[in-house]
Amino acid sequence: MTRGAAGYFGKIDDMDLFAPIVRRFIAPAWAVWERTDYLRDYRRLLRTQYDAPETIRQRQWEQISQLLDHAYRTTRFWKARFDEAGLEPDEVRTFDDFRRVPMLTKTDLRTRRDDMISDRFDAVRLLRRRTSGSTGVPVEVLLDEATNQFHRACTLRSDEWSGWKLGERMAAIWGNAAVEYRGRNWRGYLRNLLLHRATYLDSLNIDEPAMERFAAALRRRPPSLLYGHAHSIYLFATFLRARGIADIRPRAIISAAMVLHDWERKTLEEVFHCPVTNRYGCEEVALIACECERHQGLHVNAEGIYLEILQTDGGPAAPGELGTIVVTDLTNKAMPIIRYRIGDMGAMSGRRCACGRGLPLLERVEGRIADYVLTPGGRLVSGISLTDHFNTMVPGVVQMQIVQEEVDRFTFRIVRDDAFGPVSYDALKALVAEHFGPEAHFECEFTDRIPQEPSGKFRFCISKVSKDFGKSPDPLGADVQR
Repeated sequence: MTRGAAGYFGKIDDMDLFAPIVRRFIAPAWAVWERTDYLRDYRRLLRTQYDAPETIRQRQWEQISQLLDHAYRTTRFWKARFDEAGLEPDEVRTFDDFRRVPMLTKTDLRTRRDDMISDRFDAVRLLRRRTSGSTGVPVEVLLDEATNQFHRACTLRSDEWSGWKLGERMAAIWGNAAVEYRGRNWRGYLRNLLLHRATYLDSLNIDEPAMERFAAALRRRPPSLLYGHAHSIYLFATFLRARGIADIRPRAIISAAMVLHDWERKTLEEVFHCPVTNRYGCEEVALIACECERHQGLHVNAEGIYLEILQTDGGPAAPGELGTIVVTDLTNKAMPIIRYRIGDMGAMSGRRCACGRGLPLLERVEGRIADYVLTPGGRLVSGISLTDHFNTMVPGVVQMQIVQEEVDRFTFRIVRDDAFGPVSYDALKALVAEHFGPEAHFECEFTDRIPQEPSGKFRFCISKVSKDFGKSPDPLGADVQR
């Protein structure tokens, strides 16, 4: 951080005199009123993040052992799943043994949800989290209030790694943001006014008038944190740049809910003059991993999550090796989520972060398996790598969405500017031949905007081609690497 930036950040603190009051008085009082323990969990998490990796791993194993026993004894689903595998919880004594537990799928969550609920809980009183169904498979997970508050504490800890502090003003670009931050009644309005202090822009309704109003609000009440979908924040940044608005400078940006592309990060840091913190999670298990202030990878939320990166044969991937992400929620006893295959790809790091935290480090997240392109030659190519490369190598492209219609046929949905022309088309043709092979065909579909999903997210690579991992000799080849 430069000295000039630090001076500006100090100016924000001086103007926002209400933040310390929120942090020291309002937030604790509100937690007592709500009868929630998230601040107590948060304070404990601040200590445990610096535990030795061996201590953290041992604590995870104790949680896994208790979870397996609980799931087997109190849910119809997990008892049947263990019995079908010829496995009992007390036979799972090591992390290697744990890989014998059958993986949980989105289909299981959708079709067997009621059987997964523990008989120790009243389902009527449980909270519900529903995914947006952007992969075509919407699912719902139930959890108890204690787990919900622990998830809240984990998120608060990771939010503060960005440089923002509890009580400071924030701005959010999010789908259905009014409900997310204000709630549906007077209590929600009061909560946002005194606690969240969020100014919001609904990412489902991003147009120039909405962004003008949002920019004006942020200039009146400068936020310490700008939070939202990666590409929604990127669109706002390009709007500010085009309008010559250069005085919106939060202390931190948190990109969540979708993969952050390198070209988006670069633009955000240039426009807002602050670092971008990349965060990874999902509705089913909440926070999975987040960058800290060093930005050397994403720290796994190890107190709440056990994360595996697996090869196609189910064995553990080596550090740096791309594989399937599988997560276990260590805290949700109401509906145990064990070895859940999210549908994303990622790689663990073999390094330890210079920040001193003992939490495992996720090197990178490569997005959904559905967003990988399967070439005619049988290789999988990362959609993130493709969109990064195509956006920077094709002149005149403002935005691009790659759609694989068939194994050798592609549609490129392109938002273009005046620089797009014959040279751009030639560059696109060369890139298609390089990445997909000379037999691949493509067409361009020009549009004013890339459509969003119902959740407000954007997808920049969509493959409609089925990928049978079991038949490919090397489905995760070199082209998958970024």
